Amino acid sequence: MNTMAKIIYKALGLLVIFVASLWFFGQGLETNHEVAESAQVMEDESFPVLTIETQGKTINPLYGYAATMEPSVVRETMTPLDESKTITLHINKSKNYLTEITYRIIDKESNEVYDTQSVKGFTSDQKEVRLVLSYALATSTEYILDIGGVMSDGREVHYYTRLKYYIDNSGFDAKMAFAKKFHEDTFQKSKMESIAKYLETNVKKSNSTLAKVSITSSSDLVTWAGMSPKVISDEYVSVLEYNMETACIQYNYFVKANTNSGEETYHVKEFYRVRHAFNQDYLLNFERTMEADFDPSLANQTLSQIKIGITSKTTGNLIPKNDGKGVFFSRNGVVYFYDMVNNSITPIYSIFSEEASYLQRAYDENDIRLIAVDDEESLYFSVYGYQPRGAYEGDVGIILYKYSQAEGIEELVNLPMSTTFRQLNVDFDPYGYVSPRDVYYFTVANTVYAYNISGQRLEILQENVKDISFQTMESSNCYVWSSSLAEGYGDNITIYHLENDEHQLISKPDEESYIRLLGTIENNVVYGFVNKNDIKKQSDGTKIVPCYELLIADTNGKVVKTYEKEGCYIQSADGKGNVVSIKLCKKVNGGYKDAGEDSILNRSDLKASKFAYTSRSTTKSLLEWYIKFPSTFTMRGEIKEQESDEKIRTGNRSVRLESSGIEKYYISALGRFTKAFENVKDAIHEADKQMGVVISGDHQVVWERSGAFNQNNLGDLTLVKSSNSVSNLAACAAMVLNQASDQDISASELSKSKDNLYDMLAMHISKPLNLKECTLEQVIYFVSNNKPVIAMTSDSKAVVIGGYTMKNLTIYDPDHGKKKVNRRIYEEIFKSKGNRFLSYMEDYKKAGE
Repeated sequence: MNTMAKIIYKALGLLVIFVASLWFFGQGLETNHEVAESAQVMEDESFPVLTIETQGKTINPLYGYAATMEPSVVRETMTPLDESKTITLHINKSKNYLTEITYRIIDKESNEVYDTQSVKGFTSDQKEVRLVLSYALATSTEYILDIGGVMSDGREVHYYTRLKYYIDNSGFDAKMAFAKKFHEDTFQKSKMESIAKYLETNVKKSNSTLAKVSITSSSDLVTWAGMSPKVISDEYVSVLEYNMETACIQYNYFVKANTNSGEETYHVKEFYRVRHAFNQDYLLNFERTMEADFDPSLANQTLSQIKIGITSKTTGNLIPKNDGKGVFFSRNGVVYFYDMVNNSITPIYSIFSEEASYLQRAYDENDIRLIAVDDEESLYFSVYGYQPRGAYEGDVGIILYKYSQAEGIEELVNLPMSTTFRQLNVDFDPYGYVSPRDVYYFTVANTVYAYNISGQRLEILQENVKDISFQTMESSNCYVWSSSLAEGYGDNITIYHLENDEHQLISKPDEESYIRLLGTIENNVVYGFVNKNDIKKQSDGTKIVPCYELLIADTNGKVVKTYEKEGCYIQSADGKGNVVSIKLCKKVNGGYKDAGEDSILNRSDLKASKFAYTSRSTTKSLLEWYIKFPSTFTMRGEIKEQESDEKIRTGNRSVRLESSGIEKYYISALGRFTKAFENVKDAIHEADKQMGVVISGDHQVVWERSGAFNQNNLGDLTLVKSSNSVSNLAACAAMVLNQASDQDISASELSKSKDNLYDMLAMHISKPLNLKECTLEQVIYFVSNNKPVIAMTSDSKAVVIGGYTMKNLTIYDPDHGKKKVNRRIYEEIFKSKGNRFLSYMEDYKKAGE
């Protein structure tokens, strides 16, 4: 018994010791979840930056991507090659160095790899490597150079540039020299007269700001007005587009200048589109942007305002605390909090490290969006684009953060994407919202997402949305969409309240009508009623959906205003501020004609914020911006600058976003993607204005300003004649389809379908283009690229353009045969019929499958 008792007591003792040990050591342990949430310091930038020397010029800084990108996605630089096909890669000093590189030459359209070469045995001291590209490059043809490297820490890195090879002298030296001289002359007031002859100065322009200067500005503004800046960094030069006659060139650098507030630093970018022909230089376009580095010490204490300085970014990114005693804002990739009580400012988050070089900071392909402050005064914000440092260095995507004064920054989700900032910047809708239910709502590339933060779950709320079918009411945190996302009109419209997950339905008035979403205006939705019999599809495939009545309703669906005009229909409506602008049309001979415009004034319920941007002008810096506060606030003394905490709590929550099914067209101009459109003709019009390029969603060139040759002829285009069994339109469609698809498409079968032209093309090719309202000059680009163009000559007749010179067109008329016609005369004929054209894009992905 004693022995048994001893065993029991001993076992109990060991158990007590074991439990006590667990308790003791457990004090210093965290759960797996807490370990993942532990705060980590953001590492500094570590990827090497490459620059390229070609034909004696060092150009094109290349920044490393952590993952392999689809080669055609990264179209930031172009490297012209001469007959030597030799380039030198300069490797800039960084925390990591390259140990080897492998480069590939890739077809820009099909992504076919033509050549692969490797160079190994790099050392930490190696600053350059010479590459002789041995592949037989075709002249004046665009290729992609994909440079893959292995860094000293074992990570892979990828760099991309495009190549163009010329045997003959392409004027590279002359184009670069002209941009360099113009750039240098801008710093000398004595050169105003010589600069003026290249400008297209608009005398109606105010010339009041240095934030954005263009070819239409005065020579005084181009030469920095009353400012005398000094360049403090290297001047990083990139060639963005290039051909025999023209080049798009960017200068990227930093300057310092004395202002009325003291010495300030600015980030400057200059875009040049130059032409060199017959030994003459021409400036086709010019734009200079200037952004002040934020400096808290420059605050205006007299007016109690924080100085932002010279900037063109004066909307958004300004969110006050709920108690009104502080404000969050972001400048130059940094999120700040200004404490009005303590007159102190704290940098909360910074995209770049304090140690980042000018070369690294010059690549500001990223941005910050402040989203909201919750009831506990925590700030939600997103960082998107290229990540230059930290755990996601070299990645592109969207990261959602939460900041609280007590707990610092927490990463809520990382959304990596296989794209570039330039595309993401136009795809990522400005509106985002975090609801009281802990759900982050955002839209990327026509897909509306809802990310449940606490449940760590991403859902698609709506996908393949279009401007005609989906709208946002930001001030009331509502989404609005049509029951038909493809058409924009249907049986009902949904108003979705993000705060409480409630849905409000507005239905069509009767079975003979549809309800059409026209837009939003402040806290109201604008819609119209459409008689089903009034909808008309034209022979070129375009559809007219006229509304017989327009209505404006609040977020609860209550109608606050209606509009009708006798004898007219509402063709479209656009809401800005508290005004709805209306385009009208009338029914004429079974079709519709424009009938002028009208407008409605809507009552505004929005209240101006007590925190806002305000501007003033000085003789030196011209227009400068400040943050103003409520009138009761007084800034006492100099602002105290607090140190930044670089730690971020992360839970390793990464979710990859899916690609959109909507075809979009991007405008590449002025060194960036400026806009995106769902309609190709709108994209072409905008690219023409901006002297740019239209890029498809799969990164192919759709259209290029000045991209057409002076003449071209599609010699292999075969005439198809109309007959009793073949309509004129079916014959035109067959000609284009036989050229595009290398198939024998039966014109008589197309005729039997009785489809419109667009639908006939869409039956057999994946990317038909409706180019209605484009000019003949614009659609000639497609013929130049060996794609015939259908041109309507009436509602039921068309011809096919199969060739052109500066004076003539070669047209294939199903009713009258092939003939040469006067280009100017037919330009007027096409214009009088509404400039209704159709063509197509190559589907390279499909061809390669």
